[in-house]
Amino acid sequence: MTDDTQTSTTKGGGFARVLRSPGALRLVGSLFVLETGSAMTTVGLPLLVMQRYGLGLEVGFTLAARFLPNILLGALAGQVVDRHDPRRVATLAALGSGLAAALFPFTTAMWQIQLLALAIGIGYMFGFPATMALRPQVIPEGGELEGNGLIVTAERVPKLLGPAVAGPIAAVAGVDWLFTAEAATALVAAALLTRLPRTAADAAAGAQAASGARTASAVGGRLAGWARAVAGGARELVRMVRGDGRLSSLTATAFTYMVALGLGRTFLAAYSLHGFGHVPGMLGYLLAAMGLGGALGGMAAALFRSWNQGWVYVLGNVLEGVCWVALIATGDWYLALALLLFAGVFESVASVVYFAEVQKRLPAGLQGRYYATLVPLSDVFLVAGTVAGGVLVDRGGVYAGAVLVGLAMALPVLVLVTRLVPDRPAPAVEQAAAETEESVVEAGRSAPVAGSAAA
Repeated sequence: MTDDTQTSTTKGGGFARVLRSPGALRLVGSLFVLETGSAMTTVGLPLLVMQRYGLGLEVGFTLAARFLPNILLGALAGQVVDRHDPRRVATLAALGSGLAAALFPFTTAMWQIQLLALAIGIGYMFGFPATMALRPQVIPEGGELEGNGLIVTAERVPKLLGPAVAGPIAAVAGVDWLFTAEAATALVAAALLTRLPRTAADAAAGAQAASGARTASAVGGRLAGWARAVAGGARELVRMVRGDGRLSSLTATAFTYMVALGLGRTFLAAYSLHGFGHVPGMLGYLLAAMGLGGALGGMAAALFRSWNQGWVYVLGNVLEGVCWVALIATGDWYLALALLLFAGVFESVASVVYFAEVQKRLPAGLQGRYYATLVPLSDVFLVAGTVAGGVLVDRGGVYAGAVLVGLAMALPVLVLVTRLVPDRPAPAVEQAAAETEESVVEAGRSAPVAGSAAA
């Protein structure tokens, strides 16, 4: 017991141990500057497209192009990262995204902008799993909680900082300089990644890649397994949540909220130009207000611990929808910022409830599989809302766009309120878990490559 305690203490150290790890600090710094640049492009891209080409279906496709690669090929990208040095993959992804961003101001046609947006999406498709794979390599043993906490903070703070910085840059230097800023942050991020220490895991990944290159049948088996996973994702998600009214309704409204989020992105860009053309960089300020509200709401969610969590979720979505609709009633920039700040608070509170309820109501063995299935499907709905937003806001007008966003947020939870509010136990969850495990076993029997690897 004494030896074990001493070893644990030596390997631990919490934040102090993480802060003494150069690799962990470089990864945190790389993610921070990369996400800050990406947040600035989130402001610059819709402004660039609308200033040059106005609103329409092409605008929606352009804004959605960044998500398409991850939807279609995200599972395959994860396999590529597993077979190669993740440090190199993450570095190349950052450099590729930065180069694509730097070329936006030089485009002369819509298809060129769409192609560059697609290239940035491909960079994210490889960069995200690569940085996830780097975490255990650079975070010291015993500091997993603190290290991941720093990384999550490095990913979230730019959602507020990026738009806030983008506003003054767009106002003083112009929208084109936002893309130059992302290119610069990508270079800094790549430089930090190249200085990460090479570990034995990198060499093992290289050996695995060489072995995989010599085994065509194994690659074919992996592709077939990926196709089966994508095709059966929605069906497996239904099995996991079936029998629990609140959990299934939370999942359904997560998809409808992603549609509303896509509509809202297009609407905000048009709203900033239509109502606040005299305030340069207004889109950046609006997004920053939502980011600040989100940060406040995450901390405020604990205040509603004694409430029925179903009601908190319903009210959070409804009140956020009301804030979006109320934007049509104000022409003052400070009122618009205040409304979006409150919208961010309500969104964050509802999100905390969502994650807490999934954790409470779904068995621990199924939660990783739940989110792995949920995220690509959510991106599909986000793209659908983004594409539709370009057409609906163009034809219905900016004010109609605000109403559509509000209804997409509030109406689904009101329709499902009788399933969201009751806090009943979920007796069918264990049955869903058993059925899911059975499906995994059947899939393993039908996939000899995976079965032999496990053996």
